[in-house]
Amino acid sequence: MLPFAKTGDAGTTISHAVIPAGGRDRIRVQYISATSDKAGSLLTFRAAALTSTVLAASAANQKVIGAAPYAGAAQNDVVVLFGKGTGLALRGVIDAVDAVLKTITLKANLGVALAPGDTVHLMAAQGQIPVGAATKEANAPTVFSSLEGPVLVELDGTAACRINLVAGEIS
Repeated sequence: MLPFAKTGDAGTTISHAVIPAGGRDRIRVQYISATSDKAGSLLTFRAAALTSTVLAASAANQKVIGAAPYAGAAQNDVVVLFGKGTGLALRGVIDAVDAVLKTITLKANLGVALAPGDTVHLMAAQGQIPVGAATKEANAPTVFSSLEGPVLVELDGTAACRINLVAGEIS
């Protein structure tokens, strides 16, 4: 088992943390701390539901990914891009898909370059914890777990929110 600890980005209306996993890795979140200014804010745990494989290299400063869209891919889907060679994973939001050209276009530029064999995962909400306008912590042997693939944790806010720490194990 490999331990992990990540902090989320400081956000205004959303903060997120991505826990990368390759292949059949299982992720178990054991601790999370989050702060939001929104009365009804929620921590949302997302796990990979569908996957597409990158077919052509994509530069870090572009929005288009050379990958055949996964079944049912649509605008505003939340995805995690995973670079197998680098072990890096990033959150993205789909702007458009083209099954004929075999491309997925994101709303923002890629933060890392992708190579053939890397993956694009559709992330589906699997659970939530209410936070509210406060700091909330959850600590248990298992707060959230995934069977395989990356995990994405998101927190919403109105002007300031942050996932302070998410920690656990990858096996």
